[in-house]
Amino acid sequence: MNEIRCGSCRKLLMKAQQNAITGTIEIKCTRCGTLNNLRPVEPFSDRQERLTKA
Repeated sequence: MNEIRCGSCRKLLMKAQQNAITGTIEIKCTRCGTLNNLRPVEPFSDRQERLTKA
């Protein structure tokens, strides 16, 4: 599980498995009041680009 921490004070906000977040999440830290915006990480494309013939 990945730990999600506040960007300002590093307080633990939540624990989540990899790829568990599918949309944007906004979490307010109860310690310092910072709004933390979380978004899913885009997976790398395994597809190779086409080569164009000249």
